[in-house]
Amino acid sequence: MKLRILVIALVICFSSYSFPVNAEEIGSPEQVIRSYFDELNKKQLEKAISRWDKKTEKDLLDFIADRENQIQRLGLLNIEKASLVMWKELPIEYGQQFVPYHYMEKFKNIKVYYVGVDFEVYSQNEYFIDGMNYFLMALVREDGEWKIALTPHVPVRSIISDGYGFGTEDEKTYDERRLKYLD
Repeated sequence: MKLRILVIALVICFSSYSFPVNAEEIGSPEQVIRSYFDELNKKQLEKAISRWDKKTEKDLLDFIADRENQIQRLGLLNIEKASLVMWKELPIEYGQQFVPYHYMEKFKNIKVYYVGVDFEVYSQNEYFIDGMNYFLMALVREDGEWKIALTPHVPVRSIISDGYGFGTEDEKTYDERRLKYLD
């Protein structure tokens, strides 16, 4: 009887803790993307920025340290809340058209994802609007780890018409909603 109770207790204990399938899963591109938005949402900007390639990481750290950027809440400092809602990997043959050539040359292993992120921002602009935002994320292998290299805003209409959209109604109006804030 005691053995049975012990076995049941162990099963319950271990069933509530999930182990990664393999070491690669922990640092997979999808995990980097999920962690990035989770950290942005928790206001852990330095940790989120550590998910970027080395050069961009340094630039972003300098950017968020700038007092004027903090006062004006520019860039990542403009994000109140962030929630990754949907994502999909795009075929590299398609996604590479949105990645500058020098990235393709510098990093041989690139993955391009199309993401839908629900943002609440302090001030809406051409980069961030309240509600669902759609953009690409290019991830590269740097020193054996997946890192974010860039997050280009591309015409979502093109992604939809090329058959890679998510099929949501707000996705269809995203370009129009975002471009209202272009200067």
